[in-house]
Amino acid sequence: MNLIISFMKFSNKEGDMLTEPRKIVGRFLIALMLSLVVTLPSTLLAGQKPDPLQKDKLELGKRVYFKRCVWCHGVEGGGDGPSADRLFTRPRNFIQGTFKIRWTDSGELPMDKNLIDTVKNGLPGSAMPAWGEVLSNDEVVAVVQFVKSLIQDRDFGDEDEEVNPQDFGKNPWGTSEPYHLGVPQADIDAGKEVFIKNKCFECHGGEGRGDGNPTMKDDWGFQIFAADWQQCWNFRGSRRKAYDPFNVVRTVSTGLNGTPMPNFKDKITIEDRWKLAAFVNSLCPRKKIDPLTNKPINDFLIKSKYTKGPISTDFNDPMWQAPDDDMLIKSRPEGYTGKKDQRWHYVALAGQITRGQRNFKPKVDNLWVMSNWSEEENAVYYLVEYHNRFLSIDPAYPDAVAMQWPGQLGDLFGAEKPYFIYGDAKKPVDIWKANFMVKDYNDTNPPNPNGYDLDVTVKELVGKGFDDVKEKETPGGVQVVNSKFMQGRVKIMFKRSMTTENPNKTDVQIPVESFIPVSFMQWSGWNKEHDEHMAISTWCYTILEPDNPASMFYMPPIMGVAFFGFQMWLVWMTKRTRKMAAEGKVK
Repeated sequence: MNLIISFMKFSNKEGDMLTEPRKIVGRFLIALMLSLVVTLPSTLLAGQKPDPLQKDKLELGKRVYFKRCVWCHGVEGGGDGPSADRLFTRPRNFIQGTFKIRWTDSGELPMDKNLIDTVKNGLPGSAMPAWGEVLSNDEVVAVVQFVKSLIQDRDFGDEDEEVNPQDFGKNPWGTSEPYHLGVPQADIDAGKEVFIKNKCFECHGGEGRGDGNPTMKDDWGFQIFAADWQQCWNFRGSRRKAYDPFNVVRTVSTGLNGTPMPNFKDKITIEDRWKLAAFVNSLCPRKKIDPLTNKPINDFLIKSKYTKGPISTDFNDPMWQAPDDDMLIKSRPEGYTGKKDQRWHYVALAGQITRGQRNFKPKVDNLWVMSNWSEEENAVYYLVEYHNRFLSIDPAYPDAVAMQWPGQLGDLFGAEKPYFIYGDAKKPVDIWKANFMVKDYNDTNPPNPNGYDLDVTVKELVGKGFDDVKEKETPGGVQVVNSKFMQGRVKIMFKRSMTTENPNKTDVQIPVESFIPVSFMQWSGWNKEHDEHMAISTWCYTILEPDNPASMFYMPPIMGVAFFGFQMWLVWMTKRTRKMAAEGKVK
């Protein structure tokens, strides 16, 4: 760069002495050198100074910080605000200048752009919201400067500080949203080899659900988890681009300061980083993302598919599979001839905050539901799956998942529903709860491709409010017909008859072709969740779809033939009328 500046000074000084051809050559050389510098990998531009602190913006930044940020990050920026103890992961401690989402090398300070993007877009998968819709651009820039002023252990103006922006390369496939289409399978397979070679499974688990290491802590001693690669919308720094493989390339290149995640820039080539990103990206189910929450859009209708014969309880049976090319989660096996419209339904969960210990940090924030019903068995089946990195081995805190229904569905009017947490005295709820303990398991075990069996106990409860939840005197016959824990994923299959003869009328009766309210609850025993300390969904609906009538198969061709015949008759009549008009028979 100094050479270019010197050359430009020389050219200006001696401009009058140069002939016009020499001037043209000089300008060409300057343009050539500038283009070379611009296209140099950023790693060669080492030793850049951090963006300096803009002191003229500190007063505005201070006002914004103490209005918006202090509640989590604390008065001095130590990550110890009044809300900090209720949040997972903990708010960032600014004092040491340690930031996760950067374009700079491990251990280095971030660039202003990195901090601005974090404030504007938030950090998905954490409590850090997106402030870009609330704060003006000037306020965002100002609060970033104030945050920089809170750093005590480092100084952005220190002569010894330098930053080295990393070279991330470019998307080699040129793909765009949803990004996975057009990526060669060979590159995905090569990425898996990179995953195995670099032992990423030690933290991220054998299938990438973040279930590899339960003992991880950040630099301040707080518990953290490795990212669940099958929920890429929760990747930090991924807002508005949940499926972009760049998110993975950036993290692998820079590491995550303050965590055990190192950078691999010297171990994995740029080309292989993109292949690793292709593999990670391929694990995440495609679903339309809500731009406000940065989560998949909730499915408010769970469709139960009709089956003429008995329902299989085998998780691998084709009737329990669904495609991933329609924003869904799994591929159909080759030769599958079953239900082509079967699907997984996404249900969002959150911590209830209405009673007792206010729970802002459930370890599970969604689950997936698939359903089939059998006319022959007069029974309905619901397969509930969710990601939970580690399960409890303490009998005092079993893991659990539950389905909640209106206990007196026939008494509800229109869209009326019970209170969504355990109902109330006037509108009770019917709860199917599966408590379970995992067999022969320890959370520090290496990845087990065969999974673990579960010891399940089914409880049927009647809820008439928080303080009035009791087991039924006459259970309605709910069963768990299959269950498994597979590398960070729990599978529970519920079964119950569509109708019961409960004399207390607290069993939901499930008719065909009716919209029935249903909600879900989940307890993480490993996190010591129990009672009202749980993750819960709001009410959604389920419907048992009827069998397709035989007329659906023979009526369309009949109607097609009739329509074609009518069209031909119109053509014949038109030609006949024109001929008669030409012969003067009609006017």
